[in-house]
Amino acid sequence: MRFGTYYFFQAPPQLHHRDIIHNELQQAEWAEELGFDAVWLTEHHFIDYGLSVDPATLAAAIAARTRRVRIGLAAAILPFHHPIRLAEQMALVDIISQGRLDVGIGRGNRPVEFAGYGVPQIENRERMDEAVEILVQAWTRERFSFQGRFFSFQNVEVIPKPLQRPHPPLYQVCVSKDTIENTALRGWPMLNSMLRGGVEQLVTQRDTYVAALEKAGRSPSEIAGLLRDWGVSRHIYVAPTDAQAQQEAKAAELWYQEAFRRFVIPERIEDAHPALQAGFRAMAERLGKINWEDLVRETLAFGSPDTVAAKIEAMRAMGVGQLLCWMSFGGLAQDKVRRSMELFAREVMPRFRGGQSAPARGE
Repeated sequence: MRFGTYYFFQAPPQLHHRDIIHNELQQAEWAEELGFDAVWLTEHHFIDYGLSVDPATLAAAIAARTRRVRIGLAAAILPFHHPIRLAEQMALVDIISQGRLDVGIGRGNRPVEFAGYGVPQIENRERMDEAVEILVQAWTRERFSFQGRFFSFQNVEVIPKPLQRPHPPLYQVCVSKDTIENTALRGWPMLNSMLRGGVEQLVTQRDTYVAALEKAGRSPSEIAGLLRDWGVSRHIYVAPTDAQAQQEAKAAELWYQEAFRRFVIPERIEDAHPALQAGFRAMAERLGKINWEDLVRETLAFGSPDTVAAKIEAMRAMGVGQLLCWMSFGGLAQDKVRRSMELFAREVMPRFRGGQSAPARGE
């Protein structure tokens, strides 16, 4: 397995935004120092759920601070971007990073963001599809023209081109069955998240993905390669004991769960497009019940190194190739994030790489 760290830049009210941003950029440097394989970023707007408002800027900052780790987006939300501008930005980041960029894309699912940008949420799939086509042409063709519902260009030249050829690896964030199937048809790896529920949900997602790949005529070796790049994000907190991990991370996790509920559900569901209202009501009912014991047992990888390793082993057995370790969430103190990252790197990661434990810091 490969291991990356994952950053949302979450902003509980007791923290200054400037401190959050600088702390998590420092954590990205620690990820390289401690031997993680990648640093992953996301994109969110208009709420304290996450200050990662410009993944290109953050990726460039991390590229300048690191030399080895890959830098992934999980993901750029395409309906909020002009695709030509995004193609230029991603090409620059790929060059600055010396070809270390992975570009995950998504169509977005949070009403407050669509309202803030004045983009109808019901159009998100069509907008993403157009943007993807434009991105790939902008990166791979000297000049191109495009005529779509939302964008039209005539004989445009987009420069510079990315360092990686034909372009940086593309991933897609997958939540629904049809998005998983769409990702498989494109031949891209999936990005999934474990936010609620147990690891069995990953089996369903994997089986849907593999079935679609087989239907598309992909060979067993191609399927195995795509699964090696399959990335799943999960909240992780490591401490010397299970009890200490749960005690130290509980408040931050519960803040996260409430922030997620506020973000993903509109304040007035009746103001959403009629086609989306039933889904929002079902989600509101599901997310309105937070049970700490269920979260610890099913969803969270919180605990001692042995406990966390056992939870990750279950994911490896399902075929997950990359773990996006979401280790800074809900305002966790910087020293606790550092200790959790160190314990994970020293006592958990080597079990999945066939190596020996790394020395403790300072040894």
